[in-house]
Amino acid sequence: MCLAIPLIPDGRIPVMDATAANNLLGRWTNQNESKEPAVIKITSIDAATGRLAGRYYPASGAAAGKEFEIVGWVSSAAPAANRDNVMVISFSVSLSTYGTIATWTGFLKESKIIAASSNVRSNSGYEWDHITATYDAWTKNP
Repeated sequence: MCLAIPLIPDGRIPVMDATAANNLLGRWTNQNESKEPAVIKITSIDAATGRLAGRYYPASGAAAGKEFEIVGWVSSAAPAANRDNVMVISFSVSLSTYGTIATWTGFLKESKIIAASSNVRSNSGYEWDHITATYDAWTKNP
């Protein structure tokens, strides 16, 4: 069996095909927020490098109504026999309104991004409380 892997003109192997990358483009809503959910808009993915770019729109708090840049990465591998296969994704936003950086790392499956998230804040009541962690599910908007 021969496996053909397309090369980018400079010789690099793409981290995913363009169709898979396009599945991530668009607006996604955070389903786990108790108040109004935040929204991200993934505007570009470089299939050669996996670099992701977009915007983050918080729905509540002092940052509500503002937009912030997101940057991140996506990657994938060919499906392996008898293994679950997903596209992996990570993205971050610097919320300058609060002096925080929020990061999500997870995977895309069945039109949802399932991710562990962490929020690192500049100011906290305790030394041990600068980093919080949770789990989020993002659903693609039509």
